[in-house]
Amino acid sequence: MPRNSSSQQTSVRRKGIQSVEIGVGVLDAVVRLGAPAGLTDIARASGMSTSQAHRYLASFVNSGLLRQDAQSGLYDMAAGAIRIGLAAMARLDIFAEAGDLVQKFVDMTGRTALITVWGEQGPTVIRWYAGNPPVFTTISIGSRLPLTRSATGRVFLAFMKEEHVADLQRAEMALDRATSPVDINAVKLKVREAKMASISNDLVPGLRAIAVPVFDIQKQLTMVVTTIASNSFDPAGDAAIADSLLNSCRELTQRLGGSWPS
Repeated sequence: MPRNSSSQQTSVRRKGIQSVEIGVGVLDAVVRLGAPAGLTDIARASGMSTSQAHRYLASFVNSGLLRQDAQSGLYDMAAGAIRIGLAAMARLDIFAEAGDLVQKFVDMTGRTALITVWGEQGPTVIRWYAGNPPVFTTISIGSRLPLTRSATGRVFLAFMKEEHVADLQRAEMALDRATSPVDINAVKLKVREAKMASISNDLVPGLRAIAVPVFDIQKQLTMVVTTIASNSFDPAGDAAIADSLLNSCRELTQRLGGSWPS
Protein backbone atom coordinates (compact mmCIF):
# COMPACT_ATOMS: atom_id res chain seq x y z
CA MET A 1 0.00 0.00 0.00
CA PRO A 2 1.26 3.54 -0.68
CA ARG A 3 2.58 5.45 2.28
CA ASN A 4 1.36 8.86 3.34
CA SER A 5 3.78 11.61 2.41
CA SER A 6 3.96 15.35 2.71
CA SER A 7 4.75 15.36 -1.02
CA GLN A 8 1.12 14.36 -1.62
CA GLN A 9 -0.20 17.51 0.03
CA THR A 10 -1.23 20.33 -2.26
CA SER A 11 1.28 23.14 -2.05
CA VAL A 12 0.08 26.72 -1.66
CA ARG A 13 1.07 28.92 -4.59
CA ARG A 14 3.27 31.77 -3.42
CA LYS A 15 2.25 35.32 -4.16
CA GLY A 16 4.43 36.89 -6.81
CA ILE A 17 4.57 39.48 -9.53
CA GLN A 18 2.26 38.31 -12.29
CA SER A 19 4.01 40.25 -15.03
CA VAL A 20 7.30 38.53 -14.19
CA GLU A 21 5.64 35.12 -14.38
CA ILE A 22 4.11 36.00 -17.74
CA GLY A 23 7.50 37.19 -18.97
CA VAL A 24 9.11 33.91 -17.95
CA GLY A 25 6.45 32.20 -20.05
CA VAL A 26 7.63 34.20 -23.05
CA LEU A 27 11.23 33.13 -22.44
CA ASP A 28 10.08 29.53 -22.09
CA ALA A 29 8.28 29.82 -25.43
CA VAL A 30 11.52 30.93 -27.10
CA VAL A 31 13.27 27.92 -25.58
CA ARG A 32 10.55 25.47 -26.62
CA LEU A 33 10.51 26.72 -30.20
CA GLY A 34 14.07 25.43 -30.45
CA ALA A 35 15.35 27.94 -33.02
CA PRO A 36 15.30 31.69 -33.70
CA ALA A 37 11.64 32.67 -33.99
CA GLY A 38 9.51 35.58 -35.08
CA LEU A 39 7.09 37.62 -33.03
CA THR A 40 3.99 35.81 -34.31
CA ASP A 41 5.32 32.34 -33.46
CA ILE A 42 6.48 33.43 -30.01
CA ALA A 43 3.16 35.09 -29.26
CA ARG A 44 1.28 31.97 -30.33
CA ALA A 45 3.53 29.71 -28.23
CA SER A 46 3.08 32.06 -25.25
CA GLY A 47 -0.68 32.21 -25.62
CA MET A 48 -0.85 36.00 -25.90
CA SER A 49 -1.38 38.74 -28.47
CA THR A 50 1.50 39.93 -30.63
CA SER A 51 1.36 43.41 -29.10
CA GLN A 52 1.66 42.02 -25.58
CA ALA A 53 4.42 39.60 -26.56
CA HIS A 54 6.31 42.40 -28.31
CA ARG A 55 6.53 44.45 -25.10
CA TYR A 56 8.04 41.54 -23.20
CA LEU A 57 10.44 40.72 -26.02
CA ALA A 58 11.61 44.34 -26.17
CA SER A 59 12.31 44.29 -22.43
CA PHE A 60 14.26 41.04 -22.67
CA VAL A 61 16.32 42.41 -25.58
CA ASN A 62 17.06 45.56 -23.56
CA SER A 63 18.13 43.45 -20.57
CA GLY A 64 20.41 41.20 -22.63
CA LEU A 65 18.43 37.99 -22.16
CA LEU A 66 17.26 37.89 -25.78
CA ARG A 67 18.63 39.29 -29.02
CA GLN A 68 16.90 40.23 -32.26
CA ASP A 69 18.59 39.73 -35.59
CA ALA A 70 18.73 43.05 -37.40
CA GLN A 71 18.04 41.52 -40.82
CA SER A 72 15.56 38.72 -40.17
CA GLY A 73 13.89 40.21 -37.10
CA LEU A 74 13.97 36.80 -35.40
CA TYR A 75 14.49 36.50 -31.65
CA ASP A 76 16.87 34.10 -29.91
CA MET A 77 18.62 33.59 -26.59
CA ALA A 78 21.37 36.12 -25.82
CA ALA A 79 24.47 36.17 -23.63
CA GLY A 80 22.56 37.00 -20.45
CA ALA A 81 20.34 33.94 -20.78
CA ILE A 82 23.34 31.77 -21.62
CA ARG A 83 25.17 32.92 -18.47
CA ILE A 84 22.14 32.10 -16.32
CA GLY A 85 21.75 28.70 -17.95
CA LEU A 86 25.42 27.79 -17.54
CA ALA A 87 25.38 28.87 -13.89
CA ALA A 88 22.30 26.71 -13.26
CA MET A 89 23.91 23.69 -14.93
CA ALA A 90 27.13 24.14 -12.96
CA ARG A 91 25.17 24.00 -9.71
CA LEU A 92 22.97 21.08 -10.74
CA ASP A 93 23.43 17.77 -8.91
CA ILE A 94 21.65 15.39 -11.27
CA PHE A 95 21.54 12.52 -8.80
CA ALA A 96 20.16 14.72 -6.03
CA GLU A 97 17.44 15.85 -8.43
CA ALA A 98 16.79 12.26 -9.46
CA GLY A 99 16.75 11.03 -5.88
CA ASP A 100 14.19 13.63 -4.87
CA LEU A 101 11.72 12.69 -7.61
CA VAL A 102 12.26 8.93 -7.36
CA GLN A 103 11.76 8.97 -3.59
CA LYS A 104 8.50 10.89 -4.09
CA PHE A 105 7.41 8.27 -6.61
CA VAL A 106 8.19 5.49 -4.12
CA ASP A 107 6.39 7.28 -1.28
CA MET A 108 3.32 7.81 -3.46
CA THR A 109 3.10 4.32 -4.98
CA GLY A 110 4.78 2.03 -2.47
CA ARG A 111 6.77 0.48 -5.33
CA THR A 112 10.50 -0.21 -5.12
CA ALA A 113 12.58 1.79 -7.62
CA LEU A 114 16.17 1.91 -8.79
CA ILE A 115 18.36 4.22 -10.86
CA THR A 116 20.70 2.74 -13.45
CA VAL A 117 23.46 4.37 -15.50
CA TRP A 118 25.71 3.09 -18.27
CA GLY A 119 28.92 1.72 -16.76
CA GLU A 120 31.99 0.00 -18.16
CA GLN A 121 30.14 -3.31 -18.33
CA GLY A 122 26.73 -1.99 -19.32
CA PRO A 123 23.63 -0.92 -17.35
CA THR A 124 24.67 -0.66 -13.70
CA VAL A 125 22.43 -0.05 -10.67
CA ILE A 126 23.65 2.93 -8.61
CA ARG A 127 20.64 3.81 -6.41
CA TRP A 128 17.99 1.67 -4.69
CA TYR A 129 14.78 2.97 -3.11
CA ALA A 130 12.90 0.35 -1.10
CA GLY A 131 9.13 0.30 -1.37
CA ASN A 132 6.49 -0.89 1.07
CA PRO A 133 6.41 -3.84 1.19
CA PRO A 134 10.05 -4.14 0.06
CA VAL A 135 11.13 -6.40 -2.78
CA PHE A 136 13.74 -9.04 -1.98
CA THR A 137 15.91 -9.96 -4.95
CA THR A 138 19.50 -10.68 -5.90
CA ILE A 139 19.57 -7.36 -7.80
CA SER A 140 21.26 -4.64 -5.73
CA ILE A 141 23.47 -1.56 -6.00
CA GLY A 142 26.36 -2.44 -8.30
CA SER A 143 24.44 -5.12 -10.20
CA ARG A 144 24.83 -5.15 -13.98
CA LEU A 145 21.61 -5.72 -15.87
CA PRO A 146 21.42 -7.39 -19.29
CA LEU A 147 20.62 -5.32 -22.35
CA THR A 148 18.23 -7.68 -24.06
CA ARG A 149 16.44 -9.49 -21.22
CA SER A 150 15.77 -6.67 -18.72
CA ALA A 151 13.38 -3.72 -18.96
CA THR A 152 16.21 -1.40 -17.93
CA GLY A 153 18.58 -2.79 -20.54
CA ARG A 154 16.00 -2.45 -23.28
CA VAL A 155 15.67 1.27 -22.58
CA PHE A 156 19.43 1.65 -22.98
CA LEU A 157 19.24 -0.47 -26.12
CA ALA A 158 16.54 1.76 -27.59
CA PHE A 159 17.90 5.20 -26.72
CA MET A 160 21.70 4.93 -26.58
CA LYS A 161 23.87 5.36 -29.64
CA GLU A 162 24.43 2.13 -31.54
CA GLU A 163 28.21 2.25 -31.13
CA HIS A 164 27.90 2.25 -27.34
CA VAL A 165 25.71 -0.84 -27.08
CA ALA A 166 26.74 -2.91 -30.13
CA ASP A 167 29.52 -4.99 -28.52
CA LEU A 168 27.50 -5.89 -25.42
CA GLN A 169 24.44 -6.64 -27.53
CA ARG A 170 26.40 -9.06 -29.75
CA ALA A 171 27.96 -10.76 -26.72
CA GLU A 172 24.58 -11.28 -25.06
CA MET A 173 22.93 -12.55 -28.23
CA ALA A 174 25.75 -15.05 -28.76
CA LEU A 175 25.17 -16.49 -25.27
CA ASP A 176 21.37 -16.40 -25.42
CA ARG A 177 20.04 -19.96 -25.37
CA ALA A 178 16.36 -19.02 -25.17
CA THR A 179 14.01 -20.87 -27.50
CA SER A 180 12.57 -17.52 -28.62
CA PRO A 181 15.41 -15.14 -29.55
CA VAL A 182 14.87 -11.45 -28.90
CA ASP A 183 13.87 -9.44 -31.97
CA ILE A 184 16.12 -6.46 -31.31
CA ASN A 185 14.60 -4.18 -33.93
CA ALA A 186 11.07 -4.88 -32.69
CA VAL A 187 12.15 -4.22 -29.10
CA LYS A 188 13.74 -0.89 -30.01
CA LEU A 189 10.69 0.24 -31.97
CA LYS A 190 8.28 -0.70 -29.18
CA VAL A 191 10.34 1.03 -26.47
CA ARG A 192 10.84 4.20 -28.51
CA GLU A 193 7.12 4.44 -29.23
CA ALA A 194 6.07 3.84 -25.61
CA LYS A 195 9.00 5.77 -24.03
CA MET A 196 9.30 2.84 -21.62
CA ALA A 197 9.99 -0.90 -21.41
CA SER A 198 8.35 -3.57 -19.30
CA ILE A 199 8.93 -7.26 -18.63
CA SER A 200 7.35 -9.87 -16.38
CA ASN A 201 8.98 -13.01 -14.96
CA ASP A 202 11.79 -12.85 -17.50
CA LEU A 203 15.00 -11.67 -15.83
CA VAL A 204 13.93 -12.72 -12.29
CA PRO A 205 11.01 -15.15 -11.80
CA GLY A 206 8.19 -13.54 -9.84
CA LEU A 207 9.25 -9.97 -10.59
CA ARG A 208 7.76 -7.41 -12.95
CA ALA A 209 9.67 -4.32 -14.07
CA ILE A 210 8.85 -1.02 -15.77
CA ALA A 211 11.75 1.17 -16.95
CA VAL A 212 11.67 4.76 -18.23
CA PRO A 213 14.48 6.93 -19.70
CA VAL A 214 15.79 10.30 -18.49
CA PHE A 215 17.52 12.67 -20.91
CA ASP A 216 20.06 15.46 -20.37
CA ILE A 217 20.53 18.89 -21.93
CA GLN A 218 22.30 17.32 -24.94
CA LYS A 219 19.26 15.08 -25.55
CA GLN A 220 21.31 12.04 -24.53
CA LEU A 221 20.11 9.21 -22.30
CA THR A 222 21.64 9.95 -18.90
CA MET A 223 19.95 7.37 -16.65
CA VAL A 224 17.06 4.93 -16.47
CA VAL A 225 14.57 4.79 -13.61
CA THR A 226 13.02 1.37 -13.06
CA THR A 227 10.29 0.20 -10.72
CA ILE A 228 10.01 -3.46 -9.78
CA ALA A 229 7.16 -5.35 -8.17
CA SER A 230 6.57 -8.82 -6.79
CA ASN A 231 3.29 -10.70 -6.66
CA SER A 232 2.46 -8.67 -3.53
CA PHE A 233 1.33 -5.94 -5.92
CA ASP A 234 -1.71 -6.44 -8.13
CA PRO A 235 -0.68 -6.35 -11.82
CA ALA A 236 -3.93 -4.49 -12.52
CA GLY A 237 -2.29 -1.39 -11.05
CA ASP A 238 0.76 -1.50 -13.32
CA ALA A 239 -0.70 0.80 -16.00
CA ALA A 240 -1.23 3.60 -13.48
CA ILE A 241 2.25 2.99 -12.06
CA ALA A 242 3.74 3.27 -15.56
CA ASP A 243 1.96 6.59 -16.12
CA SER A 244 3.23 7.90 -12.77
CA LEU A 245 6.81 6.87 -13.55
CA LEU A 246 6.61 8.42 -17.02
CA ASN A 247 5.45 11.70 -15.47
CA SER A 248 8.29 11.61 -12.93
CA CYS A 249 10.91 10.99 -15.62
CA ARG A 250 9.50 13.72 -17.85
CA GLU A 251 9.77 16.13 -14.93
CA LEU A 252 13.30 14.96 -14.13
CA THR A 253 14.31 15.40 -17.77
CA GLN A 254 12.93 18.94 -17.63
CA ARG A 255 14.84 19.66 -14.40
CA LEU A 256 18.05 18.53 -16.09
CA GLY A 257 17.43 20.86 -19.02
CA GLY A 258 16.70 17.96 -21.33
CA SER A 259 14.03 17.40 -23.95
CA TRP A 260 11.50 14.58 -23.86
CA PRO A 261 11.46 12.70 -27.20
CA SER A 262 8.42 13.24 -29.42
